[in-house]
Amino acid sequence: MLDQSFSSKSFQEIFDKENRKGINVEKKFKEDFVDSLAKVGELKNIGKQIQQETEFDAKRLLYTEKNKLKKERDVLVSGVLDTVADEINSHTINLELGGNYGGQSYVFEKNVHNFFISKKIQDNINKTYNVKQSSRYAILSELLNLLEDNFPKYVIRTDIKSFYESIPQKKLLNKIDSDYLLSIKTKKFIHQIFTSYNSLTGQTNPEIAKGVPRGVGISAYLSELFMRSVDNKIRELDDLVYYARYVDDIVAIFVPKSKNIEPAQLTDYKAKLTNLITSEELVLNVKKTEEYNLLEGVFDLRFNDNNPNFVSKTIQYLGYDIGSVITYKTNGSIKSKDLSVRLSKTKIDKYFKKIKLSFQHFEKKKKHNRKNAFKLLSARINYLTSNTKLRNNKDKVFVGIYYSNPFLNNDVSLQKLQTRLKWHINRAGLTTDEKETILKYSFAEGFKKKTFQVLPLKNKKYKSHNRKRNDVNNQNNEGILQFGIAEINSIWKR
Repeated sequence: MLDQSFSSKSFQEIFDKENRKGINVEKKFKEDFVDSLAKVGELKNIGKQIQQETEFDAKRLLYTEKNKLKKERDVLVSGVLDTVADEINSHTINLELGGNYGGQSYVFEKNVHNFFISKKIQDNINKTYNVKQSSRYAILSELLNLLEDNFPKYVIRTDIKSFYESIPQKKLLNKIDSDYLLSIKTKKFIHQIFTSYNSLTGQTNPEIAKGVPRGVGISAYLSELFMRSVDNKIRELDDLVYYARYVDDIVAIFVPKSKNIEPAQLTDYKAKLTNLITSEELVLNVKKTEEYNLLEGVFDLRFNDNNPNFVSKTIQYLGYDIGSVITYKTNGSIKSKDLSVRLSKTKIDKYFKKIKLSFQHFEKKKKHNRKNAFKLLSARINYLTSNTKLRNNKDKVFVGIYYSNPFLNNDVSLQKLQTRLKWHINRAGLTTDEKETILKYSFAEGFKKKTFQVLPLKNKKYKSHNRKRNDVNNQNNEGILQFGIAEINSIWKR
């Protein structure tokens, strides 16, 4: 049976899990863990002594001392977690305004109690309801397979307007309260979160209050829980053969019983889908709602590459632009119709922005230290055009031009990125050698060959092999600086 208690034991599990993920909880709440952090400092010092010690017995004593310090540190951590657990009953969760990232976000007041309570709430909801977000990869893989088969179909692509802000709280809370699956304390804290959110958003009537706080981890779980019944109702629609939703992005595919269907009947698919969603007090985004009549295959999903007079109508979904490329014979008849998957304009613009910011930062910093500024520019362009693995216990997470865009099946988008990169190179005032260095980086090559590099999270100096531990004459050899992922990404997160 799931332990839903907000106990020191549960908090210890969260503490260990977060540290395995690379989140240093002690540093995050230094004032609460001041004593255990002091022990961490002592452990680092004794680690250095062990590394430098060559005498066996002395090294064994140091290891004994190290194990003793570890136990003392564990006791101090447990003491903090015990205190947090003891104070749970008198604690009230409050939210604060966060940044605006396509919508107002919210954060928990920064204190150690909120951190552990929020993590435990997420864990309780996730494990009780088995709530999880759909896989982007799985959705796109299934969608492309369905589009590629040329079987007659009718596609609707849409999204829910102001998704997080429009979820009706009463419906969601009634479900949670009536299920009797979550513990009383879990439900109490969830209600506190909504009370704080409604206060910040000026909602005084809980009967009509809407929204879950964007940016707060629990909201992703709560929104998925609310949408579960909506998804199930949509899947029951007549003639529906495929339905997928990634957060608020929806795609639905219908296959009519006959190709000779009346236009009014096709329109009825959209009407039924819309009515079902609006009946749950949600609203579809009209600007992002498109219908695609593919009863004759993918012929109408055409790009306008070879015909500027043709207005393209392609499917923009989850970062991709999906359409077809028509090849004609010399007599004008169609030779082939191939599905083409490219980067969406939004995603291309994000790459353009990152390239631009990289060169702007170089221009700003080159006056102080040109060599270092160029090395950082080179590291950033290399990062954009290649692939890497996120380290620090996230060993299975790969990112980069291929791993972030695995469904691309032609070079059109990559050529656009390369052209923009060359444009900046020619206007950046680089020396001939610097130009040659940057021009070696290729989006197409990085994608096709899955060019891979291993990067540290933080900047790291790798000692030269000439700098031996006890080599007094070479102690000033600082080694080679490698920029880490944090430094490389720093200018793109603003």
